[in-house]
Parts: sequence; C-alpha cells; structure tokens
Amino acid sequence: MENSNVKGSGIATILLGAAFVAAAAVGVYQYQNVKETEQEILALNNQAEELSSSKVVLEDEVQSLSEKLRMKIAEAEASAKELEEIKEASKKSKVYSYKAANRRKELESDLVAKNEEIGVLQNEITNLQATNMQLEKDLEVVPVLKAEVVDLKGQVTEWEEKYALLEKDFMDLDTRYQKLIYDAPADNFKVEIMTSKGKLTSRARRADQINVSFLMPAYLQKEMSKNETIYLSLFDEKINPIDGYLEEVNVNTTEGSIPVQVHAVKEVDYSKNPQVVTFTVNTEDKFEEGFYKGKVYTKDDYLGTVDFRLR
Repeated sequence: MENSNVKGSGIATILLGAAFVAAAAVGVYQYQNVKETEQEILALNNQAEELSSSKVVLEDEVQSLSEKLRMKIAEAEASAKELEEIKEASKKSKVYSYKAANRRKELESDLVAKNEEIGVLQNEITNLQATNMQLEKDLEVVPVLKAEVVDLKGQVTEWEEKYALLEKDFMDLDTRYQKLIYDAPADNFKVEIMTSKGKLTSRARRADQINVSFLMPAYLQKEMSKNETIYLSLFDEKINPIDGYLEEVNVNTTEGSIPVQVHAVKEVDYSKNPQVVTFTVNTEDKFEEGFYKGKVYTKDDYLGTVDFRLR
C-alpha cells in the first residue's frame, strides 16, 4: 500500500518553505515601514521647530512695531499740544505773525502725517496679531505631533522586534525542518491483508488478518528512550475505530491528552534502529468495503499514518 506519510511530510515541508518566504516578504515590508516612519518623525520634529521659531520672530516684530507706535503717538500728541497752544495764543493776540502762521501749518501737516503713520502701524500690528494667533493655534498641535512621534517610535520598536523574530525564524529553519520530519518519523509503510489460508487479498469479505509494517529510522536512537511501547490503531473512512480493539490508552499531544483505541501493541528497542516494525491484527468481524487508516503512536508521540482500501 502507498505510504501517505511521505507525501504529507513533503507537502508540509513545501508549505513551511512558502510560509518562511512570505514571512521574509513581510519582514522587508516592515523594515521599509520603519525607515519611512523615521523620516516622518524627523519631518514632524522639523515642523514643530519651524512653528516655534516663527512665533518667536513674530512676537519680536509685534513688540518692535508696538514700541514704534507708542513713539509716533507721543510725537503726534506733542504736535497736537503745540498746535493748540499756537491757536490759543493767536486768539489772545490781535497781531498774528507770519512766522506763527507757517508754524501752525507745519504742525497741522505734521499731525496729519503722524496720524497716517499711526494708522498704518495699527494695521500692521493688527495683521501681525492675527498671524500670531494663528501660529498659537498651530502650536497647539505640537503636543499632538509629539504624541504621534512617541506612538510612531513605539511602532518602530514593535516592527524592529517583529523583524528580529523573523530573522530568528530563518536562522532556526533547519531545526524546524528536522522537527517537522520528527512529527511523523515512521517511513515505508506497508499493509498486507491476509486470508484465513495465509494468502494475500484485497477483498473485504475474505480479510482474516491485517499486517501493518513500517521502518523506524536510525536518528530516533537519540530522540527516544531505549525501549518504547508502540500502539497501532485502525480506523474506517469516517475515522471511527474498527471493532475489536484491545484497550484504550491516553496519548499526549501539544493540545493535551487524547484517548486512542489500540488494536495492536509492540515493544521496540530503539537502539536497534533502523528496523522494520510489524503489527499483526486478527479480525474477528467481517470488514466492509471502503477505505481504512492505520495510525501508529507511542504515549508521547505520533509516528505516522498509512491508508489502505478493501474492495
């Protein structure tokens, strides 16, 4: 009978290789994300620094213009005061000199010019104050940007850790491959259906004895203890144990202990590996036509599966 365990190991190996190729692609993608995120962090920091610098410059400019405005207002007030004094003096004096008239005109013209300058300065200050208010609003975003930077740095760290794990997985590929092989190490399964007269058959109604044999590889000498008890379980195509099993034992798996119905038991000395192990199961009940499975276990390991068919 054909050994399905060999095919299963080959397919599993291909899938494992494909998984690691996919993992490598993910690793490269995450590495690129790390670089892009670092550039984004740098851009956010630069933006925050530029906003802070612009705010300082504007504040200095507003202060300078405000001081200039105060000086112009003071000058305008002085000119206005002098103009009023001249007007009062002209009212009291019947003689209004030509010099005083010219001075009055100069002061009036100077006052108009200063008022215009004051208006311009006030407009500039208003515009600068509006710009400054906008900058202050922009600077309110800086804490948010800083929080985003912290979050992005956390993501960078997480991506770096994931990438390191992927690299470790690749370094551990050979070990995983060996473990995959060890998950079902038995090889070269063979099933023989015998009649009551000791002849080979494939007929269900003539089956009187089932012989299941397989090869235990040499490398298991190091993996297993010297003597092990091996169990054979037979199942129909619906994965129901066939009738007539000897006992039920608990087999340890990664997901916990599971009960297994045992149809044959064999004591094996692993120090003699490689060796062929053969189980013999005498059938009391007649088999039905269909597909069957033979599974081999120890109490702590699954060794392999073979499929066979009775017509």
